[in-house]
This record gives sequence, structure tokens and C-alpha cells, in this order.
Amino acid sequence: MQPSEIQIQIGNRTYPLQAPAEELERLRQAESLLNERLTQYKSQHPGADRFDLLGMTAYFLAHSLLQAQQNPTNNGRDEGSMDEATAQQVSEQLEALESSLNKMLQTRSTSKEQAL
Repeated sequence: MQPSEIQIQIGNRTYPLQAPAEELERLRQAESLLNERLTQYKSQHPGADRFDLLGMTAYFLAHSLLQAQQNPTNNGRDEGSMDEATAQQVSEQLEALESSLNKMLQTRSTSKEQAL
């Protein structure tokens, strides 16, 4: 089957992708999720740099992936899944990263406001 082309916009950038036709809807859903989260972080941290916003969005998605992997309804373990102790450790590290990023964004926003 011939791959279909799709244009995905994340923030203010457009990315051309090729994917099987049956994946196009999932790609659009991912695009929507990313842009919703970027908009949310932008409203929470109005002075934040776009790279900081993208970093927070990447963090959110990584954390969501870990939660999905720990979902107890998944009785069979996926080949790529991690053990519970490792998943907990990664989750704690991601939470610490989120806290640090939030503090950094708040500091940058405050500094920019004071400079004005």
C-alpha cells in the first residue's frame, strides 16, 4: 500500500509526513493533543520560550506514556514495557523535572515582566 502524505502543524511549524492511510486519523489526534497542551502551557506561562513549552509538552507525553504502560487492565506484559520499580523511578524523575521546569518558567516570566 502506498503511504499517504500529511501536513502536521505543531505550534507555528508545519511538518510533512508520510504514513499509511489507516494512521492518518491517529496522526491528526496526536497533532491536536500536542497543540492543546502547548496552548495550555503558553497560557499558564505567558513569557515562556517556545522551547521551554515544547519541553514541558514532551514531559507531559512521556509521563502519559508511563501511566499507560502501568495500566492494570493490561494483563499481558508488552515486550517494551518496564518493571514496576523502574516505572516508579522514572515517574518520580519526571515529576521532579516537571517541578523544575515550572519553577524555571515562572522565574523567566517574572524576570521578563520586571524588565518591562
